[in-house]
Amino acid sequence: MIRFNISTKLISAFAFLLAVMTAMGLFAIDQMAEVNRTSTELRTRWLPASQNLGDIHAYISQYRIKQTDLVAAPSPRTEKLARNAGAVIDGLIADYGKLGVGGDQKVAFDQFATAWQAYAAQSETLFQKAKSGDPTTKDMLDGETLDAFYNLEDNVLRLIELNTKGASAVSARSDRLFARSRTFMLAAIGAGLASAVILLVLLMQNIARPLNRMSDAVGRLISGDHAVAVPGLSRSDEIGNLARALDRFKDLFAADHARAEAEKERTAATQATIAAIGGGLSALAQGDLMYRVPENGTGEFAKLHADYNAAVAALSGVLGQIAEGCTTIKLGTTEIAAAASDLSDRSEQQASSLAETARTLAEFTGTVKITADNARQTSGRLAVARDTAGRVEDIARRAVDAMRSIEESSRQMAEIVNVIDGIAFQTNLLALNAGVEAARAGESGKGFAVVANEVRALAQRSADAAKDIKALIGTSTDQVGGGVSLVESSGDALRQIVGEVAAVSNLVEEIAEAAEKQATGIADISAMVAAMDSFTQQNAAMVEETSAGTRNLSVETESLVQQVARFRVGADAMRRSDPVQPVPAAVPARASAHPPVEAFIEPAPAARIASVPRTPSSGSAPSFEGSAARQLDAEDWSEF
Repeated sequence: MIRFNISTKLISAFAFLLAVMTAMGLFAIDQMAEVNRTSTELRTRWLPASQNLGDIHAYISQYRIKQTDLVAAPSPRTEKLARNAGAVIDGLIADYGKLGVGGDQKVAFDQFATAWQAYAAQSETLFQKAKSGDPTTKDMLDGETLDAFYNLEDNVLRLIELNTKGASAVSARSDRLFARSRTFMLAAIGAGLASAVILLVLLMQNIARPLNRMSDAVGRLISGDHAVAVPGLSRSDEIGNLARALDRFKDLFAADHARAEAEKERTAATQATIAAIGGGLSALAQGDLMYRVPENGTGEFAKLHADYNAAVAALSGVLGQIAEGCTTIKLGTTEIAAAASDLSDRSEQQASSLAETARTLAEFTGTVKITADNARQTSGRLAVARDTAGRVEDIARRAVDAMRSIEESSRQMAEIVNVIDGIAFQTNLLALNAGVEAARAGESGKGFAVVANEVRALAQRSADAAKDIKALIGTSTDQVGGGVSLVESSGDALRQIVGEVAAVSNLVEEIAEAAEKQATGIADISAMVAAMDSFTQQNAAMVEETSAGTRNLSVETESLVQQVARFRVGADAMRRSDPVQPVPAAVPARASAHPPVEAFIEPAPAARIASVPRTPSSGSAPSFEGSAARQLDAEDWSEF
């Protein structure tokens, strides 16, 4: 039965049941027609004949009594009564002849009619003698008239006996008809019930049980079991179509789940990296240069962690060198000439470190931009996943349509069962009418009444069986409705998944925007490093004029020490220089040994570059006031 669709199976099953019920109904109608013919024969032939013969027999006896009364005491009234009885007998004989009897009854009836004519002729002679007072009237009454009466009585009794035998034969035929009908109907009911049970078992095995297994597979798939085996893939009916659609849905759902897990892991790694870098920047903003990002990143994020730690380490080294230089300046203000030479060397080293820092920040900026691009690509893939989920939702909707067609087929079968129920009801009415006719027939119709009652009972059983089948169809329809509800719940879950994918896409878009902002911030940091490099080169040029600004330099050095003290640097950064040796005269600042920082970084905004102080064009030493230096330092570090 797997190669047929469900509607064909259901229609075939109930067509078979309908054929069985129709055959039973036709047989019942045929038997009822036979019973009706038997009843009609009893009512129109045998019962009237029996009644007619009984009346004839009674009136013959009355006729004989009136003859005796007339002979004993002649009178017009007695003669009239006798003649009236004879006229009634003539009428009854005429009525019996109209019944159309044949065979032995016809022969017996003809003999009876002849005997009556002879007896009537003798009676007329007897009446005439009685009226005339003939003394031989009494002898005639007791002689030949009595013999004729006995002959007539024998003919009537023989005719009554033949009529009784005919009625008994009809009754026996009715009994045989009842026995045959009962046997066939019981066999038909047994076959119908067995067929119904077999069809019910087949339908349960081929429809209800596969649907239950399909419902269980859907529940396991919804609960996250992507390895569940979809039953019914080899079927060619609606359940097979539903199974194949569910199998495609399972594959799509598993692929979407795998993609979602991969994107989830990548998003988690991105968020962990952003959180780590954010923590480092927060510590950096608070002056803590000892903080390091945990180097536990994976893939492209591992290099980002390492580069950030390298940049902070380089910056810590630079600040350590600045602190060391400030200490040296503070300790060597009395030997400013020698310190100026050392300061020039350190300034060159400082400029080189800043250049390296700028290059590192440039690489860091490129990495952040790559992260932003990856986030954009992730958003696009999430959009593809959302479209795929929409297609899966369409597949689920088609599955709902298939199950609703199954529900419509069940409704049509219920209408067929209603037709069968109507046939059983009509059979019950016919049996009831037959019972009424049998009751009218009296004692002769008792056998027919039993047949009518049995037919009525069989019709009631057929109606009960139709109701049971209708209840089973209702249960199947409810189960199909439950399957529709489950598949619709799956569609609702898919729509929720589409919403969640859209939310994740929005979050990834926000991550991309945040990464772009970070790239812009790092570019600003690079600009500040360029400004610091410029300041360092200016400091190297100003070493030649330090003698004139020794006092101001002492004040500025103290201020710079206080600013650098805000930062926590490692012990390795606080390297100590060799003791400063005094020199006889100031050594001119050597040219910078490294290329300008601007070659490695993006140009800073014009407003920020314009704020950097330039070396005075005149040869006079620049004047560094403490407040101005602190203001510049605050601006640079807040920008950083």
